[in-house]
Amino acid sequence: MTSLAELRAIEEERIASERAAITAELEGKKRAVLEAEQRARDAAEAKLAAERAEEIRIAREREQAERAARMHVEAAEATERARLAAALEQERTAQELDLRRQEVAKKRPTWMVAVTIGAVLAAGALTWFGYDRYQQAQAANEQEEIAKKAAEQARRDRDVAIAKMTAMDNELAALSTRVDKAIEQVVIADGAAARLAAKQNLDKLRAEQAEIERQRAVARKLYEDKIRKGGHHTTQECLDNPLARDCM
Repeated sequence: MTSLAELRAIEEERIASERAAITAELEGKKRAVLEAEQRARDAAEAKLAAERAEEIRIAREREQAERAARMHVEAAEATERARLAAALEQERTAQELDLRRQEVAKKRPTWMVAVTIGAVLAAGALTWFGYDRYQQAQAANEQEEIAKKAAEQARRDRDVAIAKMTAMDNELAALSTRVDKAIEQVVIADGAAARLAAKQNLDKLRAEQAEIERQRAVARKLYEDKIRKGGHHTTQECLDNPLARDCM
């Protein structure tokens, strides 16, 4: 039979084990609280960074729109100048031709025919030059519009990826709070059944937390792949944390 001293030793060992477990849980809780506070600070910084990025985006879009408007106006002015120059040249050529016809009616020299043909060819060249400048301006506008749309799509893809990771961070922060409460329930549970139920709930929450962290890692990998495939130069710091300051 087990002696009283042995039973007492067993009981003291069990109590010491439970105290050690509670102490470990409390230390884990403290660490979790510190991590939650850090996540809250990170979220606040991310919000400020997002607001600053939005201001920069609006300023860039305004600048691009103004540049496109200037190019459109310049192209229209160039086309109008070419049209006016061609019209003036045609009018001058018509007047010269009229005068030449009058002179030819009297003398009909051979060199006059060559001069008339040269004037007509010059007028045609001016008209072609004006039309060519107009076509070049139109092509430049189309290329800039294509580049603008590509840049806007890249920003939208980046914003969607960042929004997904931000949502996951917020969900992780909420889960962290629930985990903290679940740890408290384990600590204060009265009886084996209550402690088992509280422990099962804690394990479930931690499993959810691990799954969301896995999904966030996948989202981050997709974000990095898009950045690299898009040909953008991004620092390692920004790849580690897209929401960091100066990474938007």
